[in-house]
Amino acid sequence: MRYHEIKLVEAPDKEQIKKVQRINSKMNDDPAFIDELWNIVSTRVSNNEGGLENRIVKALQPSNTGAEQDQTYGAGFLEGLVDAIDKTEGTIEEKIAFAQTLGTVDHIDTKALLQPISGWGDWLAPGTPFAQRLFDTMFNYAPFRADNKGPGEFSLAILSPKITLKGAKGDIDVNGTPLEVKAGMTSSGGRLAPTSGTLGQLQNNKEFWASLYPDDAVKGATLAKVNKINANNYSSFLEQHSLTNQDSQKILSAIFKHPACQNLVNKAAGMGMKVTAADLIKIAVKNYGVSQGDEHFLILQKDIRTSIYFYIDNVDPILSRLSFSLPLIDSDTRSQGKAQIGILKKAR
Repeated sequence: MRYHEIKLVEAPDKEQIKKVQRINSKMNDDPAFIDELWNIVSTRVSNNEGGLENRIVKALQPSNTGAEQDQTYGAGFLEGLVDAIDKTEGTIEEKIAFAQTLGTVDHIDTKALLQPISGWGDWLAPGTPFAQRLFDTMFNYAPFRADNKGPGEFSLAILSPKITLKGAKGDIDVNGTPLEVKAGMTSSGGRLAPTSGTLGQLQNNKEFWASLYPDDAVKGATLAKVNKINANNYSSFLEQHSLTNQDSQKILSAIFKHPACQNLVNKAAGMGMKVTAADLIKIAVKNYGVSQGDEHFLILQKDIRTSIYFYIDNVDPILSRLSFSLPLIDSDTRSQGKAQIGILKKAR
């Protein structure tokens, strides 16, 4: 490329001629500079004011993306998207094509996303190779963690016109279904922290245990000191202290207080010492969901590239792959009664 090959609208001044000569010299000395220069030139277009603007930035403006407006949800989301596109491996042509088709091309198979158990590849299959790589870049990218948004939420929303970010009753909306998203890099995915007032604290709760055994002060005092009881050892706890089904019902209803989950509480209590961790996790999920107004859940886990979708009244289809821990009676008030959920690498 030589100066006479570069067509300028106006005749260049002396300084501009010197710059062109230096550019030519640089390209002759270092051919890699040609690609670098092309990356800059190819992403610039003239604007109405006679200046230059970034083609990708221009394409991503909400006035150019139709129904896709999730890039405007939070402060810095648009800038973060531009940065994520820049950081993602791909050619300039791939990046420009993605930006220019935002809002018109659907990179997510939402039907596959709403299956009980799916691999990321199942619902990312419609996406271009660049869009699939971009999803990984954006998954836990800091600019998209603002405005109470968690990992994966913006990634899903921006790649499909059928998915939108929400500020209440769910994190995202998929084809009209509000979803609470719990996502993470590993199986420690998300903690279910219900609304204040829907969880009871029984560890060292002398008043509760005294009311459970008004005629046996010693047993009440002993139970008040019990600690580190969880979903896995709850049945052993009942057996060790000779607690009845009625006792179990009072204990569980004192922990999980929302009226809508009392049927599950009664069912679990009626199983006596045969109650399982799965029975108890169903109560915790229901207690959390109804307290928050969330009925549909989506778990995303990056290390195994797997997702789980379930409805709070039908957890059974995903229990074999659901990873969870659930403290029931615990001195740590930050975790007591709050299930930690994720996805198992293999079915139990």
